[in-house]
Amino acid sequence: MGRMNNALRTAAFMFLIAGVAFAADNRKELKYNLAAGGSLTIVNENGPVSVKGGPGRQVTVVATTHSDKVEVDGNQYGNRVDVRTRALQKASGNDGRVDYEITVPQDTSITVRAAGGPITVEKMRGDVMLEGDSAQVEVRDVANAHVHVRTLAGTITLRSVENGHIEVSSVNGDIRLSNVNGQKLSVNTTKGNIVYDGAVAQNGDYDFITNSGNIDVTLPASASVYLSARSVSGSVENGFPLQQTQPSVAPSSARTLVGTSNTAGSAVNLRSFSGKIRVKKQ
Repeated sequence: MGRMNNALRTAAFMFLIAGVAFAADNRKELKYNLAAGGSLTIVNENGPVSVKGGPGRQVTVVATTHSDKVEVDGNQYGNRVDVRTRALQKASGNDGRVDYEITVPQDTSITVRAAGGPITVEKMRGDVMLEGDSAQVEVRDVANAHVHVRTLAGTITLRSVENGHIEVSSVNGDIRLSNVNGQKLSVNTTKGNIVYDGAVAQNGDYDFITNSGNIDVTLPASASVYLSARSVSGSVENGFPLQQTQPSVAPSSARTLVGTSNTAGSAVNLRSFSGKIRVKKQ
């Protein structure tokens, strides 16, 4: 009997704890109307932020908190919406986390600052600015926009970005780009690797720079590029059909590659201090 009572008390205690944890979750929904050319800013220190473009002119923000130590503030100033996580008391881990799911008009300009992330943005036609510390960042199905992404350590992934002006940088994170093109593409990471797979825009200017990471670039055979690749103390491998030219300064051929394909309509510049650079054909 004593053992049964102990078991019942334990079960009741666990049920009570689960009920308290469940009750602590709070879902808040905010809605705003934005005219064309509007902007949205999200600031969230801890937790995921997902932004998706949709039809209509309404912004819908669904924010889920997991304790009473944080709250969500939202304000509209003219054609600009600002939503932020605010700490009511010191909170860490799950207690300080807020999960955001946001739908916006596709032409909205968005700014997201989320230290921990992850950050996901998709189906946008307005400018995108994303900042994170360890946050993993993914941008997909974006067109005709300026895309600026910066992290300290989080991996950055861009997929299916058309006609963009793109600036991506990370200190320690890897950067991966697939089917990304535009007139300007600048990718920079100090210690991470860079992977690019896709076509290049006519008259485009593409820069891929890493200090100690590797660079892998895969281009279609139809790509029209002037390509320059150099690794100061690493190596350069080429599997792409280039008409090679002699660089003005002739370091070790194993560390330098200069050449053109087709009409050389775009410039592709690859630089690493100690990493390996590989250029391949799709």
